[in-house]
Amino acid sequence: MKNILLLPLLLLSMSSAALSRVEADTLIAQASRAYAQGDHAKALVLFDSAHTAFTSPSLLYNIGNCHFKLNDIPHAILFYERALRLAPGDGDVRTNLELARQNVVDRVNELPSFTLGSTWGKLRGGRDADQWARRSLWSCLILFVVLGIGVGVHHRTARRLLFGLGGIMLLVTVLAIAFAAFRDRELTDEREAIIMSAKVDVRSEPREGGTVLFVLHKGTKVSILQQDNGWSEVQLANGSVGWMPPTTLERI
Repeated sequence: MKNILLLPLLLLSMSSAALSRVEADTLIAQASRAYAQGDHAKALVLFDSAHTAFTSPSLLYNIGNCHFKLNDIPHAILFYERALRLAPGDGDVRTNLELARQNVVDRVNELPSFTLGSTWGKLRGGRDADQWARRSLWSCLILFVVLGIGVGVHHRTARRLLFGLGGIMLLVTVLAIAFAAFRDRELTDEREAIIMSAKVDVRSEPREGGTVLFVLHKGTKVSILQQDNGWSEVQLANGSVGWMPPTTLERI
């Protein structure tokens, strides 16, 4: 009975402790002013506080900027990568990420990208993580409306045109659903991580006595293949593979 009486009080305290979106917007405004005045440490604290209520590409981008100004390159790269995952077509995020990568010792963050990489980023993600999900819903709605009108039309030419349009909308719907599914997998992928330690020995086995294959430094991006015995097997963009302690990594 005592636990039952305490439950409403617990829920009330949790709801009062939660940060509302209005309060978060106020914090962002204060953080932006602090950043403009050159107080990047204060801006970071305020942006981080707002981040407890919600997330967005611009908020992650601003947090990355604060870390960069404070010369915390690994965390700057981490938050730029997170922002880019939500908005792969954002040119500002890409530019600042490349600028931060110039401060990384290891030059293996990415394989050379094809010339349409930025265009592909805008197509698949743009500045909105949910845009393809919405487009698939709208195209599906238009498809059913067109087919419904086509069924009710008796004029042969008009019916052919409507059913032809319906076929096009069916193709658009399938493509939109495929892109939405691709974006969902991309957003929920937790295999990529950023090295936070100043220097890490990557070994041939998941133990301290393993042969050191190569050395990596803070800010380098890796893909986590598997975990064993408290160690992570990682792969670089150039294909190199080895084991490192998981405490040296933070997942994107």
